[in-house]
Amino acid sequence: MMMPLGSQAILATSVVGTLSLGLMRRPPALALRALAVAAVAGAMLFAIWTPEDLISSAITRCDAMSIGWLYLIGLGSLPFALTLDGEDDVLVALFLGSVLGMSLLAAAANLPMLFIALEFMSLPAYLLVARSRRSDLALEAAIKYFFAGGVAGALFILGLAMYYADTHSLAASTALSPLGQAGTVLMAAAALFKLGAFPLNWWLPDVYEAAAPEVSGFLSTAMKSAAVLFLMRLCELAPEAKFAAYLPAIGAATALTGAIMALRQERLQRLLAYSSISNAGLLIIGVGAWAAAGRSAEGVSAILFFLGAYAFMSNGTFAFLGHSGLETRTQLKGRGASRPAAAAAFTILLFSLGGIPPTGGFIAKLLLLWRAVDAGMFWPAVIGALSALISLSYYLGMTRDLWFEAPQGPAPAPRSGASLVIACAVGILLLGAAPWLMSSLGGTLIK
Repeated sequence: MMMPLGSQAILATSVVGTLSLGLMRRPPALALRALAVAAVAGAMLFAIWTPEDLISSAITRCDAMSIGWLYLIGLGSLPFALTLDGEDDVLVALFLGSVLGMSLLAAAANLPMLFIALEFMSLPAYLLVARSRRSDLALEAAIKYFFAGGVAGALFILGLAMYYADTHSLAASTALSPLGQAGTVLMAAAALFKLGAFPLNWWLPDVYEAAAPEVSGFLSTAMKSAAVLFLMRLCELAPEAKFAAYLPAIGAATALTGAIMALRQERLQRLLAYSSISNAGLLIIGVGAWAAAGRSAEGVSAILFFLGAYAFMSNGTFAFLGHSGLETRTQLKGRGASRPAAAAAFTILLFSLGGIPPTGGFIAKLLLLWRAVDAGMFWPAVIGALSALISLSYYLGMTRDLWFEAPQGPAPAPRSGASLVIACAVGILLLGAAPWLMSSLGGTLIK
């Protein structure tokens, strides 16, 4: 018999176990690393094997969407768990605590539970950014992240109060007055803050640039998956909310802004941060199309596939930066010959981010934009496609720098992590060749 909230219980136990090991004078690094990997992998396996409707209450639920998103959160978190050296027990505990908050968000069935899960996943993430690098920039970025998260939390609480004043309910409600509509707009703004939607994206480039590359990969994949689920749950809990009609326009503006801003970036992590904003815009278009089409299973499938593919793409590209030690496009020049295997994998990931076939990124963008066209959202889909076309200029430009430019200066000493980059590239090629793999691994989400 399956235990309700089993994945969440596994992650909670791992947090307690990590803190217990931290009480030792010299916590065993290998044990901490193994615990982190085992906790994330165990939560994923439990999610896949959990039947739908195992639990259903006013607070928590276990449906197809929660099972699929637990898997996605694990897929985005596992690469960071694999890169942990286990030397810092606090860092491991913060990481597992944030993943636990994301898993609670997947099981949330009402608005207060959504807020609790939002804060549970966010508070450790602020400290994770500050602790990932011993620098003033990381501390400054963590403070910016904290204040952005504080604004998002305040907006949600204010919106929740307005929603309750209108409906006298903290669960789903179909009839909303202008007061309730305003409340849902504020709660949706909190989700858009977490996604880095335009114009609420001012904090994201600084955070992604200052954090360690592995942490940025985790934030851009697992955290993004949780934020998308957060937005979709709001659409479910307030099906008559009018904010959903504006999501495609917000997504189009976000996608185009991120793509254009990435053009002028020299620092690689900052460039990938704006790339993350652009991809978040495509996801927001997808959520808007899903809501407009009556929250269909096909729309969920397209979003799921995109997030699964992006977990490989973003984690892999940030892992390459961590492995190579490269920080600027100037340093990237001519480094393909010195690290051919990792550089070739990085090139595949860049092609996938640009939506070049036969990679999984091409299919992911095609599915998402097709759902938007099918929902009658022609112009947001066109702008989303335009943003993808613009992004090719810097993805292909980075490929040119890597393989066809002369090296400038000595290369930084490589670190471990090449195998992770290669694994992500293999994963994205497999999704391009056999996209049905995401359906199989996603369990019951895609039918």
